[in-house]
Amino acid sequence: MSNKTKTPQAIYQAEKKRSERDRRASHAALMKDAKAAFDQMIEDGKAARKGGRPKGSKTRKDGDPL
Repeated sequence: MSNKTKTPQAIYQAEKKRSERDRRASHAALMKDAKAAFDQMIEDGKAARKGGRPKGSKTRKDGDPL
């Protein structure tokens, strides 16, 4: 065997490391996209709750003035 030939165990370990690195990178990208979508959903919800009739600070009963 020459120095350039890897043992089956070395090939396995190298592939395992590469696979783990790819999996982490993919997960990070997915989480970034999910966080952006979640933040957008929260912002849309806040905008939806801002509309409507304004509420007074106190209510009147039986026509009593404030």
